[in-house]
Amino acid sequence: MTKIDENRLKRYLSGHFTAQDERHVIEQFNDKGSISELRKHLKEDWKKGDFDAPDKDLSNVLEAIHNKIEKKPNNKLLSLYKVYSRIAAVLLLPLAILFVIKNIGNSTLQNEYPSTSIHAMHGSKVEFTLPDGTTGWLKGGSELTYQTAFETRDVQLKGEAFFDVTHDKQRPFQVIGSESKIVVLGTRFNADMWPEKNTTEVVLESGKVKFVANNNEATILNPGQRLIYQKQINKAYIEEVKTEEHTGWVDGVLIIRGDNLKQLADKLSDWYHIDVLLDGTYPKDYKFRATFKDESIEEVLRLMKLTAPITYTIHHQKQLADGTHGKMKVVLKMNKR
Repeated sequence: MTKIDENRLKRYLSGHFTAQDERHVIEQFNDKGSISELRKHLKEDWKKGDFDAPDKDLSNVLEAIHNKIEKKPNNKLLSLYKVYSRIAAVLLLPLAILFVIKNIGNSTLQNEYPSTSIHAMHGSKVEFTLPDGTTGWLKGGSELTYQTAFETRDVQLKGEAFFDVTHDKQRPFQVIGSESKIVVLGTRFNADMWPEKNTTEVVLESGKVKFVANNNEATILNPGQRLIYQKQINKAYIEEVKTEEHTGWVDGVLIIRGDNLKQLADKLSDWYHIDVLLDGTYPKDYKFRATFKDESIEEVLRLMKLTAPITYTIHHQKQLADGTHGKMKVVLKMNKR
């Protein structure tokens, strides 16, 4: 066990940290022998917060075992929770179990139901269990929100998630996106509902789901089907797929099947939360095929170069003026055949 550098920890908590600070904190959270000392530091940091709130048990953040939901009385407390959300994500990456719960309630509006949001940091995935027993995984950068009381089985999704829905014939389960929703009784499916994307995608593994577009037009999916909804023209298309190619991310598996260089770049950008750019033109008929499990971007590029006519350049993160770091950039180029 290495001694915790309090200055590095303070910079990390404040959000103004260097790559070395971040690496130090990650190493500490990966070291079970440091958990007790980390808990002490985090409790001290919590007590220094300038807000009126009862003492909180931070063990759920450190160990991420119990899904505890507590009301947040003001925005300052909510801001501090965001800091601890980042810490919890660092702690749980090696365990492949990550959930960060933010309960948003307004104590002055007693008649309103508080809502709960589950966040997944970029580069991680969150396993969740909803009040009705429904389980699933939330992809990095995504957010899932629902009424804490869960009287209706409605969840709002910004991003991508895999659901294993508990069957309840009397209460349909609904996943609501920015311009569409998915209605199910009990099933396993993947929903890709990023609000900034021009498409919404649903891949059904088992059971049956109903996709309802913004214009209230409904489409039924059967197992092994993928629905692609074009938001701008309110049009849905269905195709037969191998579902594991679209749900492999749950198990940390990156599957590339028949992608051209541009599609490969987009997939790597999304998977690793980096910027992958193309240099020059590329033959659109050249298709890539590969499967990677828990590999770094450096290893993926090295292996692909061995089997495909590509070259690449990696531009590592640069420190910004505020002390944080920008995204890593990778430039891909197809060699002439």
